[in-house]
Amino acid sequence: MSGDRARLDVAAGIARLRLIRPQARNAIDREMVLAIGAALEACEAQPGVRCLLITAEGPTFSVGGDLAYLAAMPEQLSEELGEMIGHYHATLHRLAALPAPVVCAVRGAVAGGALGLLWCSDIVLAADGTRFTGGFSRLGLSGDGASTFFLPQLVGLRRALELTLDARVLSAAEALDWGLISRVVAPEALDGAAEEAARRYAAGPTVAYAQQRRLLRSAWTATFAEQLEAERQAMIRCGATADAREGIEAFAARRTPRFEGR
Repeated sequence: MSGDRARLDVAAGIARLRLIRPQARNAIDREMVLAIGAALEACEAQPGVRCLLITAEGPTFSVGGDLAYLAAMPEQLSEELGEMIGHYHATLHRLAALPAPVVCAVRGAVAGGALGLLWCSDIVLAADGTRFTGGFSRLGLSGDGASTFFLPQLVGLRRALELTLDARVLSAAEALDWGLISRVVAPEALDGAAEEAARRYAAGPTVAYAQQRRLLRSAWTATFAEQLEAERQAMIRCGATADAREGIEAFAARRTPRFEGR
C-alpha cells in the first residue's frame, strides 16, 4: 500500500511502514497524519504480520508538525490542530495496541509529534548523531503525540519537565542514557540493524510478544492485584498456543525452538 506521505509493504511476516516526504524532512501535515493512519489500518488487515518496522526516507526521520502548513491558516489554527491531533492520537492508540512487536529506526532528527511513533514502538534504534526534542514550548504549544503520558514513565517527572518546559534537545547518547531509545548504532549500520531486529521478532513467539507488550504497558495504570490477574490470564492464553508447546519441548530437548506465531 502506498501514498504520497507514507508507504506500507509486507513480506515474510514483516510490515514496513515508511514515511516518504523527505523533501519536507518528513514534516507532519494533515495528509501525513491520514497516510500513517491508513498504513496502520492496512497493517492490521494483513494476515500473518509478526513485526512492524517503522522508518523514513531521507536524512531526517521527522521534524514533527509542518509549521509552514499550520502558519498558512492562522484563523483556523486551533480547529486544525484539534482535527489533526485527533486523527493522529487514534492512530497512536492503535499502534500501541498492535499485537506484534514494533521496531522503529531513526536518523537525523526526531521532533514534536513524530516522537509519538517512538513512544508507541517497542525497540527504537537511532543512528549516532540523531537529535531528539519536543520543541513545543518554543512554539507556544503544550505538546501532543502522547509525550505527557510516556515521558514521565520513561525518564521520571523532573527530567520530563526539563525536556518539556525547556524544549531541550538531546543527542542520541543522551537519549539512550535517559531511556528514550534502545540502542545507538553507526549511521551506515542503522538499516541493517533495524532489518535484523525485525527479522528476529518476526521469527519469535508472536502471541507471547503481544501479551508481553500489553502487560508492560498496562502496568503503568493497573493495580498490583489487577496486574497479577492479567499475568495469569496471559499465561493461560499463551499456554494454549503451539508456540508454547514448541518452546517447552525445544528447551527440554536442548534445541532451538521453531516458532510459527500461533
